[in-house]
Amino acid sequence: MTAVTLVFFEVAVRLVYPQAEMFPRYRYSERYGHVLPESATLVSQMPGSWRFVYNTNEYGYRESSMPQISNRYDRPNIVFLGDSNTFGIGVNDGDEYPAVLAKRLTPHADTVNLGVGGFGLTHEIRTFYEFGVLFQPAVVVVQFGDNDPDENFYEMVTIIEDGRFRFPRSRSMGRTMGSVKDWVGSSIIQRSAVYNLVRNYSYKLWFARTVQRETAPDRQRKEGFYNELLTAFAKDLQRRDVPLVFFEVTDNLARWPGIRTHVESLDREGLLHYLATDRWFLGVSDYNTPEGHAWGVKGHRIAAEHLVEPLRALVEGAKSPSLVSQR
Repeated sequence: MTAVTLVFFEVAVRLVYPQAEMFPRYRYSERYGHVLPESATLVSQMPGSWRFVYNTNEYGYRESSMPQISNRYDRPNIVFLGDSNTFGIGVNDGDEYPAVLAKRLTPHADTVNLGVGGFGLTHEIRTFYEFGVLFQPAVVVVQFGDNDPDENFYEMVTIIEDGRFRFPRSRSMGRTMGSVKDWVGSSIIQRSAVYNLVRNYSYKLWFARTVQRETAPDRQRKEGFYNELLTAFAKDLQRRDVPLVFFEVTDNLARWPGIRTHVESLDREGLLHYLATDRWFLGVSDYNTPEGHAWGVKGHRIAAEHLVEPLRALVEGAKSPSLVSQR
């Protein structure tokens, strides 16, 4: 009777209220809180509606945009740090904007996509110092998403002490719960519509109550911490003589005016190049993805079109008028 009931609910959910699913899912990491599985093929789909395939390399990053690690590179490398929008959730391999840029920038530069879904600036800074520096980047690009300040507080895997970055162990969950998460994330359970219904609803409820709290003091702390991290990162890159480019996913800074004001200030001080995206999508429709992210194939191509000239100019060591005109 129990088996029949479960089968009934499974079929009912699939027919009446199909759920988004991804298999396999993220894995637990003591260093980052969560990471993508290495050398894996991830399938994200809404049965009957959409389906996307993401392949990761041996380091757990998007496979379609990364040169081989070396002690010397034939072309300058541009390292991209970001969340699911930089990784390219909602588009197949090769359609994410770093991969599109790789084709547009040849033979001037190579692109290194270190974006991971759910990463905030704490994860991105740690990624840069633990892995991104191996590519001896000529330019670093940080993509902002409106959930980044929230993610920073939930998985604070980078902090600042005595004027320098420290990288503590993630406290989002212990090793035991992490092992359970890893087992569930790679099990057949992920393909159950009933499980995904419960999981998706529970996750949204948990995230809203635990991470995405909207009280004024919380917002101020999140903005302050983000600004502190970004300033320290920009100053360190300046010492290394590496330009930093900062841009947002469409309208994502609107929720965080304190961060936007600070980014504009850093731009005026010459600590970073802020590319405002307000006008990138004017008069353009249908540039998002049915999966729910801001950019689909068209969106990633538009972002690449607006990034290519400023990045090429920075790689070549020239001051680009595009960087000024887009502020």
